[in-house]
Amino acid sequence: MVRGLLASIEADGTLTAALQEVIVVDNGSTDGTDAMFAAAFPRVLYVRNQENRGFAAAANEGFRRSSGKFVLFLNSDTRLIASETVKLLDFMRSDGSIGIAAPQLVYEDGRPQRSFAPIPCLAFELLPAPVLALFSPRFRTKGEGLKGPSDVESLIGAALMVRRRVFDATGGFDEGFFFFLEETDLCLRASREGFRLVFFPASRLVHLQGKTVSQSWVAGRMEYAISLHAFIGKYHSGPYRAVFAIVRLCKALVFLLVATVLPFVLLGKSVRRRYGYYAHLLLWHLKGRPADAGLRVSSPV
Repeated sequence: MVRGLLASIEADGTLTAALQEVIVVDNGSTDGTDAMFAAAFPRVLYVRNQENRGFAAAANEGFRRSSGKFVLFLNSDTRLIASETVKLLDFMRSDGSIGIAAPQLVYEDGRPQRSFAPIPCLAFELLPAPVLALFSPRFRTKGEGLKGPSDVESLIGAALMVRRRVFDATGGFDEGFFFFLEETDLCLRASREGFRLVFFPASRLVHLQGKTVSQSWVAGRMEYAISLHAFIGKYHSGPYRAVFAIVRLCKALVFLLVATVLPFVLLGKSVRRRYGYYAHLLLWHLKGRPADAGLRVSSPV
């Protein structure tokens, strides 16, 4: 995936003039990635960590090695589309009030993906996303109906273009988030500092969604649960946190009870996988919600 991303950067001729540096932070991979860089991408600044420090810590490290006024953070499972990324850069240059901007994320066949998101709240736990989308455009996160730039609550971290001043004002990503919601936390803090967060659909970028966590799906979902618990704890009062946790536990229990009484052979693969996740989630709560129950003990990010 990293090779494919870097090849797409090199192939984007319109970006070459603006591009100052490409930095890759490797969180302790063991698949020969270091040798690949030396042979195929000698001009890339390759930073190798001896252990998996998580996305936020690695992204902050990459930022400290950078020098540009704008820094584009990319997940390894993304691909640039020729002539598209420079549109995002030109857009940010045109308006100093924009602190963070993100393109329209698309699948390989061009179908739109979720590119921005509302701030996590209790409503998400009580109602499905399609139902919420019927009531408010803030929940229509694939950009449905949006023809131009739109201010949003937070942006998806697969591709974020960040003005350097935003990092100076906020201190960067909160390294208390190992993986998931670190971009949401950054967006919220940037917004509170007066910076705009803008979804820019005129620029597109391919995202091979979920390739990283699909190798350890249950661990990935557990990591999201850990980050969500940390996020709610950071921004909400004790009573809100308690209600939030109870609602999530009730959802897990209902799912497990219903699935348990059904013949296991009748359950599809996705249902069986979700059964495993909810069982792990319940056990995690019973153990006191330890921080090492997700990806940080499973695979490098």
